[in-house]
Amino acid sequence: MSRQNRDKSKEQVAGTIFVTVGNGKFDPLVMELDRLKKEGVVKKNIIIQLGHGAYKPQHCQWFTFDPDLHKYYSAADLVICHGGPGTVFEILRQGKRLIALPNRDRTDPRHQVEYLEAMAKETAALLYCETVELLAETLRKAEAHQFTSYQPPQCMMHEVVAQFLQ
Repeated sequence: MSRQNRDKSKEQVAGTIFVTVGNGKFDPLVMELDRLKKEGVVKKNIIIQLGHGAYKPQHCQWFTFDPDLHKYYSAADLVICHGGPGTVFEILRQGKRLIALPNRDRTDPRHQVEYLEAMAKETAALLYCETVELLAETLRKAEAHQFTSYQPPQCMMHEVVAQFLQ
């Protein structure tokens, strides 16, 4: 691939919102983003990783899976994801601006809610969006939000283990 094509490829991803739903499906989120793009509420380019979702967006770029999502995270201005802890921490470790929503259809309806509520209280590194219906409002909040770098709590497990062994 020539340098010019590589640079053009980066331009297509830079200045975008990248959305990942993980290995499952999150059609309500994908449908809402497609609607917001169609109606001009979201002006930026949107790239969506659909997973096993059935809905195929008409107004956003999309793909089902890619073994390396880091390239999309790195190039995006903002990442939107489901509330899976692995995905959330992966994105926060990269220092990306993040909106996270619970996928209430994926597991126990409260599981991701409780986790994301706790994370939102702990750090300003992410914005918690309680429901898909609040996404447009949360996107507006993200424009002014002062995202911070995520600082994980200090691990004290070694002290707990040492104390247990004594």
